[in-house]
Amino acid sequence: MMRRMFLTAALDRLIEEGEIRRRSNAFRVMKMVIEDGVAVLDENQRNFYEEKLIPKIEQVTLYRSHEPARASAR
Repeated sequence: MMRRMFLTAALDRLIEEGEIRRRSNAFRVMKMVIEDGVAVLDENQRNFYEEKLIPKIEQVTLYRSHEPARASAR
């Protein structure tokens, strides 16, 4: 459950930042991993996920963890 939430949040962030577009191969691979895990990927998809998507996920996750806390709106 946590994996799904983490990856869904990362995917949303990557879409917001323009790193991934809906209907792209990257989007399809991410959705497959979110829904069914890495085991469902074929060899090419797995290589793409490991070489291209994981670094993007790490980058967006590290960026988010280093953002200053936002003040609450009043």
